[in-house]
Amino acid sequence: MLNQWTKYAFILLLMLNLSACQQMLPKAQGLVGSQWSAQQYQRQDQVEVQWKEHSFSFLLYQQQQDQNLDVLALSLTGQQLFKLHFDGQKVTVEQRIEQMKLLPFDFLMRDILFATYPDFIQHPPEKVSIKSGQQGEIQTQDVEINQQKVLTIQRSTAYIELNNLQVPYQMVFSTVPNTLENNE
Repeated sequence: MLNQWTKYAFILLLMLNLSACQQMLPKAQGLVGSQWSAQQYQRQDQVEVQWKEHSFSFLLYQQQQDQNLDVLALSLTGQQLFKLHFDGQKVTVEQRIEQMKLLPFDFLMRDILFATYPDFIQHPPEKVSIKSGQQGEIQTQDVEINQQKVLTIQRSTAYIELNNLQVPYQMVFSTVPNTLENNE
C-alpha cells in the first residue's frame, strides 16, 4: 500500500502527464508578464484536484513580499509537498518531496497564477488572450496562448474552478480563512 506522500506524488505526476519525453518541456508560455509588480499579498486555499479517476486535496499557501511570491503546498495532514518561489520572471523549486522531482512546476505556477493571483488575468503576458463571459453568477474566462485555448476558469463567490484543457485536469480552489499571523 502506498504511503500518503507517494500517493500525492503519484497522482500529481500522472495529473501532469509526465513521461520521459516531457523532461524536455519548454518553459511555460504565459507565465512571464510585464505587469508583475511589487505588492503585499497572501492567500490560502484548499485545492481539490481531479485527473481522470484520481482525486486528492492539499492546502496551498501563497505569500508575496515585494517582487517575490512564495507558494507552499501541504498535504491535509500537514506534510510539505513542495515549495516554489516566483520573482516575476522564473520559478525556482526550493523544496519538494523526492516523488515530485520531475513535475513541470512552471506550468503549475502559471495555472495557479491565472486562477488565483490578483490582476494576473487582467494584465496577461504577451501572446495570451482572455475571453470573458458570464453564466448566471459565475464568471467564466478562457485563456488562450498563441491562439490555442489552454485553460478555462470559472469564478464564483465560493470557489474558483480551473480546467486545464491540455493535460486535462481540474483544480478547484476554495479559500481558507487567513490564519497566518503577520510578523511585522
